[in-house]
Amino acid sequence: MVAWHPHSRAGETDARPDATSSLAARLWAMPRLCVLTSDGQDVGDPRERAEALARELRQLGLTPGARVVVALPNGPELVSAFLACVKSGLTFVPLSPLLPAEETQRRLAAVGASALLAAGSPPRLLQARTEAHSSEGERAAVMLFTSGSEGGGRPVALSGPALLHVADTHHRELGYAPGTSITGYLPWSHSFGFVLELLMGLLYQAWLRSVPSDVFPEVVSSAPPQLLFTVPRMLEKLAEGTLQALEGGIVGGAPLRGELRMRLGRTRLRVGYGQTECSPGVTLGRPGEWEHDDFLGRPIGCETLLRQSAEYGYSELLIRGPNLALGYVEEGQLRPLALSDGWLVTGDLASALDGGYVFRGRRDELFKLDNGRMVNPVPLEVPYGGRILLVGAGGRAVVPLARGEIPADFQLSIPHLPARVMSDSFWNECTTPSGKVSRRRAQRLFEGS
Repeated sequence: MVAWHPHSRAGETDARPDATSSLAARLWAMPRLCVLTSDGQDVGDPRERAEALARELRQLGLTPGARVVVALPNGPELVSAFLACVKSGLTFVPLSPLLPAEETQRRLAAVGASALLAAGSPPRLLQARTEAHSSEGERAAVMLFTSGSEGGGRPVALSGPALLHVADTHHRELGYAPGTSITGYLPWSHSFGFVLELLMGLLYQAWLRSVPSDVFPEVVSSAPPQLLFTVPRMLEKLAEGTLQALEGGIVGGAPLRGELRMRLGRTRLRVGYGQTECSPGVTLGRPGEWEHDDFLGRPIGCETLLRQSAEYGYSELLIRGPNLALGYVEEGQLRPLALSDGWLVTGDLASALDGGYVFRGRRDELFKLDNGRMVNPVPLEVPYGGRILLVGAGGRAVVPLARGEIPADFQLSIPHLPARVMSDSFWNECTTPSGKVSRRRAQRLFEGS
């Protein structure tokens, strides 16, 4: 075994993507795949273990389309399981091994799992169930659960062509070379970490290392990577010099505003936006482009448009393109996405800016006051850089909740009750792992207080 050395390696050649190649063909065409252990050790090409594991899966009687749930931590073993599924035409369904047993069982049932692979155990057959479709474009290569910030994520079926499309279009923008070092902490069971950190890294010969989130700041300080894929909350724990030394990367998972956004203007990091239903990439900003609060970037590899709502006075973002998922999985059955003339209605509100979009809230975060007035809270909060959150569904007026202290210049153009300063524990409890404050969770907590 050799230790992690975070620099490009001479002599490694870039694999030219072929739009007609399957996911398996692309991955097996790579000269070398390198996924290091969490402590930075190289344990060899994960395809070697994948070949043996693929034989084990076939011996269980699994046929193409069967869904294999893999509950393993990030690392070479998880990647070997993914590659074994790809090699055998099986659907790879990664789950965090830290999920409670009850939630794991719910997810197994939701996807109609045929087999389970967990740490310390050989693959275990659950049921002999397969998908009816045989072509790669119709069959789910991967099923990933949405983030489920309000609880209970939904499984989304993603095809091999959609995954390749997102990895290839995003790599054309990032342009990193073979041997580029990527150290991360994002779960590879979630779409951001799986597609844009792991899969793109495998397809373009990065040297990948994933570590637990609690030690990540210390690790990147002692062994700086070249690229970083992260959510906003982690950025607050990283030193200025660490961020400025990065050659690039993507920040996604939650809108950015205020001091953190301005701090990123001194880096090569760029904003990214997407949804699991979009495999997950939709937009990217340019390196160091952080001039506007809540900027989402510009479309990449897909079409976008804003649909106006005369009733509520907002514009909703719609997406169409080869990045779209096959659909949701409900009780083991694939349900195609509900499209409007081929467009996915995202539920995200936005406005146009400089060829891209600015986030203006979620359609499901709009709330109505007792007098019937519909309120879109996000544009009202933007001037205060994350220090004010508005709640008030079903109330007679908007309630401003303040973080730290009430801004000296605070004012609202709509009826509101006096602003209330909420404790740090309140903000911690209603903030998701990505750093996004859940308005619905905040509303419930406030009502309960």
